[in-house]
Amino acid sequence: MNKINRKKSVWHPLRFLASLVVGGAIGLLTLVAAPETARAENLIKTPGAHNQYKFELEPQLAIKYGCWRCGGPGFGGNWGGVGPGLRVSIPFMHNGPIDTINNNIAISFGLNTFFYGNDVIGWVAPVAFQWNFYFTDIISVLGEVGLVNELTTYNGGANFDLYPLFQGGGRFQFGKVGVLVRVGYPMVSVGCNIQF
Repeated sequence: MNKINRKKSVWHPLRFLASLVVGGAIGLLTLVAAPETARAENLIKTPGAHNQYKFELEPQLAIKYGCWRCGGPGFGGNWGGVGPGLRVSIPFMHNGPIDTINNNIAISFGLNTFFYGNDVIGWVAPVAFQWNFYFTDIISVLGEVGLVNELTTYNGGANFDLYPLFQGGGRFQFGKVGVLVRVGYPMVSVGCNIQF
């Protein structure tokens, strides 16, 4: 009789996270490419076929790249901070600027607090123009361009910096509540958005 050597199965958090991301991507592709495809194409070509909201409130958790004045890359190796924040987006053009597709433009502003370690704290206030494109009742994408003001306190000192913001993201809306994910510079975030 031959003995079969079996490796013991070991649970690994990174393997679990990778399978979760792959599963989510497959699920999202299935949702987008399923029989709803015709409807998805119709919604992007149907101006105004999205939630009409006066403003959107988004509590979020964000990760910021580096703290340049207080030990960022090249200044002691501090590669970033994590912290909570709140964004508010107010649409001022509900159907447009391209009047033949389902899009709108909003102004987005907020406040984030980042904890960088070693008693270094940053207060970040982004202000951006947000352009939204609506593909289905659930899925929309956005692009943002703007400015970020940051007040950083450390070791009894404080600095104020101003730099550009470039972000893109996806919104998964379920009625008036959804999830909004942003990636770009100078931070990435995930939040729960509520439309009023």
